[in-house]
Amino acid sequence: MLRSVVLAMSLVAVSAVAAQAALDPLAAVGSLLLIPIGSWVSYRRRGESNVGLKLLLAAALLLALANFLARVRLITSADEARIPLASLFVWVQVLHSFDLPRRRDLAFSVVAAMALMAEAASLSLDERFGLFLLPFAGLGAVWLFLSDQAGVRSNASPATILRPRTGRGSGRHLARGVARTAALCVLAVSLATGLVFVATPRLQGRQILAPPFSLVNRAAIPGFAGGVVNPALPSGAGVKGEPGAGRGAGYPGFGSAVDLRLRGRLSDALVMRVRAPQPALWRGQVYDTFDGTNWTASDDKQSLIPTGWGPPTFIPPTDPPGLAPERTVVQTFYVVGRQPNIVFGAYRIAQVYFPEGPLAVDAEGSVRAPVLLEPETIYSVVSRLPVTTPSMLRSAGRQALADLLGRYTQLPADLPPRVVRLAHRITDPHPTVFDKVMAVEQWLHRHTRYRLDVPPDPEGVDAVDWFLFERRTGLCEHIASAMAVLLRSVGIPARFVVGFGPGERNMLTGYFDVRQSDAHAWVEVYYPTVAWMQYDPTFGVPPAGPSGWFVGSEALRAMGRFLAWVTPDPLEAGGRRLGSAATSVASVVVRRWPLVPAVAIAGGLLWGWARACRRKRLRSPPLIGAAAAFESMCRSFEARGCPRAPSATPSEHIQTLLTADALARAERDDLELVVRIFERSRFAARPPDDREVEDAVDAAERIRVRARASAGAPAQR
Repeated sequence: MLRSVVLAMSLVAVSAVAAQAALDPLAAVGSLLLIPIGSWVSYRRRGESNVGLKLLLAAALLLALANFLARVRLITSADEARIPLASLFVWVQVLHSFDLPRRRDLAFSVVAAMALMAEAASLSLDERFGLFLLPFAGLGAVWLFLSDQAGVRSNASPATILRPRTGRGSGRHLARGVARTAALCVLAVSLATGLVFVATPRLQGRQILAPPFSLVNRAAIPGFAGGVVNPALPSGAGVKGEPGAGRGAGYPGFGSAVDLRLRGRLSDALVMRVRAPQPALWRGQVYDTFDGTNWTASDDKQSLIPTGWGPPTFIPPTDPPGLAPERTVVQTFYVVGRQPNIVFGAYRIAQVYFPEGPLAVDAEGSVRAPVLLEPETIYSVVSRLPVTTPSMLRSAGRQALADLLGRYTQLPADLPPRVVRLAHRITDPHPTVFDKVMAVEQWLHRHTRYRLDVPPDPEGVDAVDWFLFERRTGLCEHIASAMAVLLRSVGIPARFVVGFGPGERNMLTGYFDVRQSDAHAWVEVYYPTVAWMQYDPTFGVPPAGPSGWFVGSEALRAMGRFLAWVTPDPLEAGGRRLGSAATSVASVVVRRWPLVPAVAIAGGLLWGWARACRRKRLRSPPLIGAAAAFESMCRSFEARGCPRAPSATPSEHIQTLLTADALARAERDDLELVVRIFERSRFAARPPDDREVEDAVDAAERIRVRARASAGAPAQR
């Protein structure tokens, strides 16, 4: 039974690795066939020395190691080493399955299977890994139970034997015991795993080699000159629509123009996963010219940057240098759904690890690839994020460069004057550029609303004017356009940006899941001598800096969202307030005392481990055979008021029982049989045989049944 459980754990672990595409199909099928064969061979030859087999296995292991070293020599990033490492682990498991003579060898197989599961977890990008983790955890609980039972049997006294339970119901009793133990193990492991998951700090990673990048499906763009190609749009590029026109399948902002007259909803299909230490706006394109309904780029020149000897490709800065300090943030994008040839990344992109070249960079620092972003494409971006404070932005200079000021304060010639008057009414009371920008953003938060079901604008109106004075509800493009136009109306340089929002962070994988509906528009504002700064008047810019140390507050928020979804409407408000309070308390605790949960859990685990070790030292070997029969007899008469004196020998105790208890006199033959066999098992030179021990156990059982019957209780076998 123990071997079968270990075999199942090995097969689940190898299947988990194969499901992450870490093995080629031949290796996956071969390993899944060879492991059962190896387990059968090791079982049949478990009593032999197997010297020749061990030599063959050692030679095969050296070959597997040589293959691993040869594959590792060709990798270009540390991330790529996980695939050959997974293959090496699998072949170690396969070879070891042919030599499992002892229980400790089975334990090594379990440890190797755990290593494979850890490797599969590092390769997994979504929750489907749980389909392998849950059965593996259940099999692990069964393995722990069976290993403990095997240890108990090996620690039994050599002078006694184990009499298996027989009779009707014994199988059900054993099954209930196994199920109860397995359920308790699964519950304990789940609780401990959840607590450790919540309390484990999320430390910042360190870049050792190149971050991951790969290209599986190559969809080259013929005659690539740096432009954007969006396959989801009818023309393959940006489009301008009529009033009320639909958006189509893809986001129309990725192309040559953004038309504020377009309407519609984007799907929730997953487009990419982003591995990053912090949330950010994944910048795609920038537009600087507005004509009342459309945003376009005035400078369509592209600079082609060859990849040279390979990644990284260094992206030259296109904006004026600033004095703001910068934080380096590495992001890796795993493309799931087909996307335009835009290399998304947090502003400002400094390096790109892309598997195909040359890359193109426009005047705004946006990066384009010569291929479409097909599913399974992986690329990485190194960004330099400006780190500023309100005081730094307030002290920024007021005078921008003349060409920059003219380009990023452009307004439509027929812009209604009331838009300019509104801009001055909002900003004139504030002395600095920063305060003016914040005033516009706060005004939009108070007076406008974000909605997806916006009716079309009337023919011939200015989209921003109609949004600010007539409708005051709109899409993110309307809100961002309004902020950019209001700032430009008072001479503050601003530009319109499209890309993707941060997405939703997956607590299990740590990646940001970005969907088609996360396509977004925001604004960048220029502070002379400092930097361009991002503003999202719709949802707000994600906080600068890495995420919190712990996922406790995120877990509470996720639980709150789930409870709000399943709770009836009358109770939802109260549940929302309760969840918000719990999240606030958890956030304060984690922020002020980040080590308290971890220390508490570690202390509890240490105390439990010490207590279990002490109980194990004090616990005597289980009573079985003749000893168990004598103990059962003593308990039967103790329940009748005739306990055994601590100083009485077994023979003296039986004489006391014959004098004091009528049942003992009636069952004298059985009493004498139990005592005689027990004394022979402990003190005689020739111990009783198995048949005699079994007779003593049967006699003790008869005494127990009759003692219960005479006391008025139903006899139970």
